[in-house]
Amino acid sequence: MSIDERVEGLRRALELSPANQELRLLLAAALTEAGEAIAALGEYELLFAAGALPATALLDAGRAAIAAGRQDRAHAFAEAAPEQVAAQLRREIDATLGLEGMLEVVREREPLDEDEPAVRLDRRPRVTFAEVGGLDDVKQAIRRTIILPFREPELYERYGRRAGGGALLFGPPGCGKTLLARATAGECSLPFSNVRIEEILDPFFGMSERRLHLAFAQAREVAPCVLFVDELDAIAFQRRRFNSNVGRPLVDQFLQELDAIGSDNEGVLVLAATNAPWDVDDAMKRPGRFDRLIFVPPPDPAARERILRLHVGDRPAGDLDLARIAESTPLFGGADLRAVVERAVDLVIDKALEHGQEQPLETRDLETALEGMRPSTLEWLTTAKNYVEFANDGGLYDEVQTFLHSPEVRAWKE
Repeated sequence: MSIDERVEGLRRALELSPANQELRLLLAAALTEAGEAIAALGEYELLFAAGALPATALLDAGRAAIAAGRQDRAHAFAEAAPEQVAAQLRREIDATLGLEGMLEVVREREPLDEDEPAVRLDRRPRVTFAEVGGLDDVKQAIRRTIILPFREPELYERYGRRAGGGALLFGPPGCGKTLLARATAGECSLPFSNVRIEEILDPFFGMSERRLHLAFAQAREVAPCVLFVDELDAIAFQRRRFNSNVGRPLVDQFLQELDAIGSDNEGVLVLAATNAPWDVDDAMKRPGRFDRLIFVPPPDPAARERILRLHVGDRPAGDLDLARIAESTPLFGGADLRAVVERAVDLVIDKALEHGQEQPLETRDLETALEGMRPSTLEWLTTAKNYVEFANDGGLYDEVQTFLHSPEVRAWKE
């Protein structure tokens, strides 16, 4: 198949499935290969707007498109001065995408203060696995790979096993990955240091790498601690998907920190989370780095009942049949269940205002709140299905495959 035929095929597929971001990413790459740099950049901007592409990757794609554009149009500007060529390209990109305006916004940002902490210790009350509803298999995996090697280092060393490397929690959004990371710190009785992505990424040359190094350096100073990196794909995006090397330094810096080059990570338990493990650079998932991928699925019925009970808490309530609500919410994540309770509480408050007195939360209020709601995990599961079928190299997503064939998923399809 020629590159032009591939582009046309991908465009037709996107017309049928416009929300499929993986198809759009493939189309952008094919357009770049075909020399259609401006069109490729348009697809990358749509991915960015949909939250499927980090800002650094968009800038990377923009620079690559500008470079490709210069090359493609070299014959047309053979007699023109370099500044005229650059100005023409900027006008084309700005007219087509508004990218120049976006870059101006980025340029106006002040560089981050190097003395400002890149990580902050979580000062909220410590949580443990007891506050995490369900997910028993996930908790056991974390105990085995993170908690026990830290608590029993002598025993593990006797068998040639020692704490090290990191664990990557992945799964649909709103299913408790961040809470699990905090609870891991609580189980170890350790401080919890959260790397804030917005305080790492910076448009100024070299600043992102320096901020990331500072985050690890600060964690080493307060070790032992749990260092948690959320949205890992935002700072460790697949380098092979882009033609230029703009995104490489940050990923390379991250790899150096994980490998403790010039430093010692002893006592720093590194956890990360992502909704898109397939977008994380492959080098990040090699032994000694984030080599333990732990799937965090939507909660099962027992876990959903537990989560509902936690969210109801001590609110005024009647005799609630939470087991019935749990059974009627397949594939609902923790965030979805919280939304159900909040919607139901709003209904109860309306009744209390209408009757002039406190009203209890009833099962029927939760059932009314559920009407028209769909689990937010469905889009993720659809995307994951594509990767399980076509890109499950080495069995990384075997747990996802098992879940996709579970009774709950089948019941929802039916």
